[in-house]
Amino acid sequence: MVTRILLDVDTGTDDALALLYAVAHPDLEVLGISCVAGNSGLDQVVLNTLKVLDAAGAGDIPVAAGASRPLIERARPEGQFHGADGLGGIPLPEPRRTRSGLPAVEMLRQQILGSPEPVTLVALAPQTNVALLLAQHPDVAANLARIVFMGGSAAGGNVTAVAEFNVWQDPEAATAVVESGIPTTMYGLDVFNRLTVDEPTANRFRNAEHPAVRLAGELLHRRGARSDGSAQHYLGLIGDPGALVWLTNPELFTTATHPVRVNLAGIGRGQTIVDRRSHLQDSEALGLDPWPELEVALDLDVAAAAADFTRTVDRYTG
Repeated sequence: MVTRILLDVDTGTDDALALLYAVAHPDLEVLGISCVAGNSGLDQVVLNTLKVLDAAGAGDIPVAAGASRPLIERARPEGQFHGADGLGGIPLPEPRRTRSGLPAVEMLRQQILGSPEPVTLVALAPQTNVALLLAQHPDVAANLARIVFMGGSAAGGNVTAVAEFNVWQDPEAATAVVESGIPTTMYGLDVFNRLTVDEPTANRFRNAEHPAVRLAGELLHRRGARSDGSAQHYLGLIGDPGALVWLTNPELFTTATHPVRVNLAGIGRGQTIVDRRSHLQDSEALGLDPWPELEVALDLDVAAAAADFTRTVDRYTG
């Protein structure tokens, strides 16, 4: 069964890998892609997305520009973790395709309401666009099967001791998604930091003739590139594509339903607090607001998930 998806991205190296996976996977149909500032500034994110879709030989998928900054948080510095251009300096031809004339929120609205089947919204970036969509067009919830977001953690953070980057970038937007009432899956650092592709596979990709496969190899080698271009050893983390691997192969993951809230204040701002206690106090009796419950990815079969990613990229070569 093919899952109809919309992608919300801030295309750096791992979102680029996710785009390559989504276009190639036979069980996914990409209806549209919305862009938001995050790993790079908005214009660079749009440009990167168009270039990656060209390399993939993707069909006519609308790519729309969205929010250029968080809802209330100040704009963050760009190019800190994926290089100045977001793609680790990988040279790609100027895109043949152009961005949609629609703003991201309107494109998302039209695609969701125009779909004959419920759509899954996969957010791989700060969730500003998604929060604006839900606030401005609450009627889309009726035709959203699920929101899957890459973000958060049930343990520690990466950009701070407790906060993961995408949620930290716009915690108010993440709160709007977590508390939307729409079935939601959190693919956080607990699994994000474990899913890797070995270096021989990356080298094989790098030497392939097909531009999409070759790009995947370059991206794997440049994951985590800094803005100063400093060299680093091979990491192998694929990052955001793992959220799509969960969508196509949920049996490879261990998930659990837990109450989740986003911390909006103090030193823990941007933390996703996942309540994993087995026996909860009666929140109503204590006069506390009940927390929204999310499906949280906690563990995975690393080898099988990496094999699925590799097989999907290899589909470009037939």
